[in-house]
Amino acid sequence: MSSLTQSEQKKAGLHFQRQVAVLSGAGMFLDGFDVSVIAVALPGLKKQWEISGAVEGIVAASAIVGMFLGMLFGGKLADAFGRRKMYMIDLSGFVIFALLAALTQNAWQLVASRFLLGLFIGADYPISSSITAEFTAPKRRGRFIILMSLFWQVGAFFAYVTGIVMHPIGPSAWRWMLGLGAFLAAVTLVLRHKVPESPRWLRQHGKIEEANKVMEAITAIQGDYFGEHETKHVENESEAKKSRLYGTWWELFSPNMIRSTIFCCTFWFAFAVSFYGIQMYTPSILEPFTKGNTILAYVGSSIIALLGVAGAAIGMYTVEKIGRRPQIIWCFVGMIVVLSALALMPNPSIGVLIFLLSAAILLANLGPGVLDMVYPNELFPTRLRASGTGFAGSISRIGAILGVSIFPMMVENWGMASSTWLFAGVAVIGLVVSLFLAPETKGKLSLIHI
Repeated sequence: MSSLTQSEQKKAGLHFQRQVAVLSGAGMFLDGFDVSVIAVALPGLKKQWEISGAVEGIVAASAIVGMFLGMLFGGKLADAFGRRKMYMIDLSGFVIFALLAALTQNAWQLVASRFLLGLFIGADYPISSSITAEFTAPKRRGRFIILMSLFWQVGAFFAYVTGIVMHPIGPSAWRWMLGLGAFLAAVTLVLRHKVPESPRWLRQHGKIEEANKVMEAITAIQGDYFGEHETKHVENESEAKKSRLYGTWWELFSPNMIRSTIFCCTFWFAFAVSFYGIQMYTPSILEPFTKGNTILAYVGSSIIALLGVAGAAIGMYTVEKIGRRPQIIWCFVGMIVVLSALALMPNPSIGVLIFLLSAAILLANLGPGVLDMVYPNELFPTRLRASGTGFAGSISRIGAILGVSIFPMMVENWGMASSTWLFAGVAVIGLVVSLFLAPETKGKLSLIHI
């Protein structure tokens, strides 16, 4: 038996849970950085390569298209082959393709490298969130998963700060911006090797003894870590094999899962249209209002991104206090109000524009932007957790692609104010689906099961 006291065992378990959450969050930091840094790099790219608006949209959307496929298949691979194995392979792709993106010689090479980078960025969402959910105690699960979303926002903010710092380098500054992502990924890859395989995944695949050894090693507690009220055991390999065969994408549309699948896909889609439409073009949106001052556009973008960090930080604490359902509903309501106000202002001042965009991003991240990680991981069972999260995430990428590709064309033809109705409209969709389908999963341990 363990020589540690019960108090020491709890501290050991909590320390490890925090470590996993931070290392998973480091991956999400890279996601936020790599997705957002292209927005910072685009002004310099446009000048150096003289690319058209259409090509600009393709460059901006290339990583998101890759994320669609990465989310769709990354979760399935994590369910099939293990969280840890994919956890490490995935980050290796960050290093390789972020570096290639920095070394590209024309727009189409950049599109290709960003698309391949997007595959690994997308895969990291279900992989990192599922391993965090499966190592975390129920009472901290929402907070620790949201910590990952907070890291994403910090990464996005850091991308804009990087733009400010590296802008004086000159025409090649964008290469250093993109290349920095490869360096940060390499550091994270080295640190991640400490994380073992998820005991839940091991149990699901009949590896009971190995699962118990993992838990014994990280908490010094022998025997059953999960507890009979939180999850059942997979007693033998034949039962594990049966469960693996049943855990397919088709099960996401079974009578037991269809409500959760529709809800997660729809609210995440609605969030992604607005968030990525704004986030990927913030410097470009602001620059006309700054009379072409790129640094001022970067500063304004940094302020908006910082409010995104604040939204995720607030959400991390309120989600366990007020609950998931009220938080997502009222944040969608707030987004509708703010975006409608922006749509009704044809010529806002730069200060008003930054204020309203900041409020929209804060509310988006406070609600659907952090719950897009929490809800799928709490609603889908272990055998489907990464697959379900990945599938819902892939549908959200369709929304992101629409926001990124359609919004600049709408602005060009209709103006900023009229185009903002697109974002207000999808927020209404998010609100409606949340009112009818959003469950309250706070403290309901039975929703995390094998």
